[in-house]
Amino acid sequence: MRSSILFLFAAILLAGCGDTIGDIKQAAAGINSKANEAATAISTDVHSIRAVEMEFDNQTFTINDLFKTILRDVQWYYDENGNEQQLKITGTWQDNGLFGEENFSEIEKQQLIENSKIEVILFFHNGVLDEEKTTVRMSQNRQTIIDQKGTEALLHFYTIYTKS
Repeated sequence: MRSSILFLFAAILLAGCGDTIGDIKQAAAGINSKANEAATAISTDVHSIRAVEMEFDNQTFTINDLFKTILRDVQWYYDENGNEQQLKITGTWQDNGLFGEENFSEIEKQQLIENSKIEVILFFHNGVLDEEKTTVRMSQNRQTIIDQKGTEALLHFYTIYTKS
């Protein structure tokens, strides 16, 4: 008799858990669905920003083309706040004339190839690039080597791209 009561009690508890487990599964599915929607929306925005065309020195190219050509190991980070979008591009240095005015020695160039990090932040207002807000930083071993801001920093990238 006692085992029957324990069995009945366990069955009642498990029946109640079944509803709870179903609710948890449904909630998890809803969260996953919303996360997928958000990821799709963000990646759509990133792709549209990367596809923005630039014109310089009688050449037309996209932001994607620009940075994939002049940097190595390119990664993209996107953030949106109201009407302002921010695209952060990171990569590593390659010996293509980028920051050539620094006159790096061959040893320094090899170290930059192996250990540098370049970060470019572009700002857009309603999808239009605000070149004046551009920031460019290059660091090596956590020490900033290059820190530039404004249109001139971006024009340097354009020049390197059009000469390559």
